[in-house]
Amino acid sequence: MKGIIYIMTTAVSGLIKIGQTGISNYQERMRNLEANGYYNVVGLRRFFAIELEDYEDKENLLKEIFSKHQVGDSELLALDSELVKQLLLSFDGKVIFPKDVDREKEFDSVSKTRKQSERFSFYKKGLKNGDEIVFSDDKKITAKVCGEREVKYDEQIWKLSPLTYKIYEQKGKLNTSGAYQGAAYFEYNGKKLKDLPDTVN
Repeated sequence: MKGIIYIMTTAVSGLIKIGQTGISNYQERMRNLEANGYYNVVGLRRFFAIELEDYEDKENLLKEIFSKHQVGDSELLALDSELVKQLLLSFDGKVIFPKDVDREKEFDSVSKTRKQSERFSFYKKGLKNGDEIVFSDDKKITAKVCGEREVKYDEQIWKLSPLTYKIYEQKGKLNTSGAYQGAAYFEYNGKKLKDLPDTVN
């Protein structure tokens, strides 16, 4: 049975929504999410959608692969949208959004973009797995590095920007945009992560 798996970006950098819907419901579902948000997160925008056979099984597979990046029991994930897009492009299906996309060219383009993009890296800053970072606005809040761009907090794996959003949401202090550059809100040995020099090229 055919259906659509979609990716939506949110107002929070590094936080995306993955979902599935029937072909006839797709446009209405997108309009509803863009207008109303999801799970207290706003600014949802269409990023990628593909029509696939056995779409429910494939969405379950995605959730299984990325389960450690899931936010609570929601369909939100602290993930690179380009990575999920690349995985979906590897399936045999018809791209619905954006329109008129050549799947092979797009796959190559995404691959190149991901390799070229320079993102924050704990390892480049000289941190290693197990190192503890501290939330600047509340020193009692700490997280442990568990990957190049991930930390463990409250028994879940997070990227810094979505985690910063969650902390401010819990404190009732979200900024108007809801967007946060995570490395500006955490520190290590008294220095903001964003200000730490790269120790590895």
